[in-house]
Amino acid sequence: MKSEEVKLVAGFLASALDIEDKMSESVYGEFLKRETWPANLDEGAFKSIKEFLFILIGETKEHEKIFLNLKNNLNGNVK
Repeated sequence: MKSEEVKLVAGFLASALDIEDKMSESVYGEFLKRETWPANLDEGAFKSIKEFLFILIGETKEHEKIFLNLKNNLNGNVK
């Protein structure tokens, strides 16, 4: 892969990582707060929501690892 192509792909990967971070923090993080939800929401329902969100947050962390591995592999294949 040529140096220019590496820079282009590295930029894409950096953007993807940024998007993953923003999703995890701004979307999922906000919905983990009890005050975000209606006051009359059942605590069992809120617990279920949090468990589901923790799964999504975990998947987001896995995406980050994948993007970082791609970036590291890319840096090793510069010609």
